[in-house]
Amino acid sequence: MVHIHSSVAGASPHVVTTGGNYPLVKLEKNLQQPIAHIDWLAFTVKFTETKELGWLAQELRQFFSRLVLTPTGKGWNGYKVRHNITHADHSGDFGLIAHGGDNQRGTASIQLNAQACSLITDWHGLKTWCEQNASKITRIDLAHDDMTGEVLTIAKGVQWLQDGLFSNNGAREGTTAVKGRLIDDLGSGDGKTLYVGNRKSGKMLRIYEKGKQLGDTLSLWVRAEVELKDKDRVIPWDALVNPSHYLAAAYPCLNYLSAIQHKIKTIKKAVNISIDAAIHHLRNMGGMLINVMMQKHYGDAFLVVNELKRDGIPKRLASYVAHMPTLLHEGKS
Repeated sequence: MVHIHSSVAGASPHVVTTGGNYPLVKLEKNLQQPIAHIDWLAFTVKFTETKELGWLAQELRQFFSRLVLTPTGKGWNGYKVRHNITHADHSGDFGLIAHGGDNQRGTASIQLNAQACSLITDWHGLKTWCEQNASKITRIDLAHDDMTGEVLTIAKGVQWLQDGLFSNNGAREGTTAVKGRLIDDLGSGDGKTLYVGNRKSGKMLRIYEKGKQLGDTLSLWVRAEVELKDKDRVIPWDALVNPSHYLAAAYPCLNYLSAIQHKIKTIKKAVNISIDAAIHHLRNMGGMLINVMMQKHYGDAFLVVNELKRDGIPKRLASYVAHMPTLLHEGKS
């Protein structure tokens, strides 16, 4: 097996594989269980006389049943036409499809964001469809969540970086050493982020305090997220059904990954934290006004809420809008 590594001038693209010169012992314990989920997927499709935008939208509805394409009147990244992917039943952004343009050679780019990926349940079916109809994966983000921060922490990531454990050859310094950058919240509770690698090279890792990012200053939830692009590398379609293998093999130090992931539980945790943070903000900004309004309406909470409420979803919850009806009725875990 081979590693993912930086390009060499004149070399052919490297194939992203599931292994390297380090063992996959711990990963194999949960071989049939996901330790990672897909948080972004982008791929290209070649249009023909019979396979164009309408065909593509209908085909994708096999995996995203309520997909709607909304024209923007704009282009995107060299493509002449951009349609945003929306949902027939919910507001929010689910990605985009771009096509057209003299330099795009009849291709279309499909970008599915985290919200869209969270709604896809038949990844095996999508893999089969892509193998038959799509050209290549241009980007895939693979994420692992440590909800309690027992194993994955910012401090541990910094130590891995200092020890050269993100480099396949263990280099700590020099041209082959993987570089990193730490964004420190200086104790504010907003959350730290460690960046490893370079987005321009086509492979970058973020380790960040997800719970704090969502607004819970005491949260221990940490996420590791690898972004892979097709720059000088081929990303196999197998990554759609085995994201755990490709995340664990992205860097030697990630081989420890073993905690089984449950996407819906992760989303539920994010929604609960976001709602709690929004309530805290609302209390600070409008709590006293609500108290006055309760007096004005002689303690009738219904009249107060009816006077204050607005249509729509707060921005911090927009990413989870498709899951909200189910999660809100289930209550907190």
